[in-house]
Amino acid sequence: MLRPILGISEKDLERRLLRKGVGALEAARPCCSACGRTPLVGELVHRFSRGLVCELCRPHGRGSFVASERVTHSERGHAVRLRVRPAA
Repeated sequence: MLRPILGISEKDLERRLLRKGVGALEAARPCCSACGRTPLVGELVHRFSRGLVCELCRPHGRGSFVASERVTHSERGHAVRLRVRPAA
């Protein structure tokens, strides 16, 4: 059985770590400036001079249009690729 360190039980430590991780993910995610919704992976979002707008709120976009882009997964570009070693 584990002893509590500094008066924090195992359950409380798990909750604190979970909240810290969720908070970090929440801070880094893009959200629609009109409705506050987080766009899904693969969804088209539109950048206006006043912020990011989802496809549903595009007619309500404020400012001048800048660009459109697809939402990508957070692990994009971090895939492990097999490489063939050259013969020695």
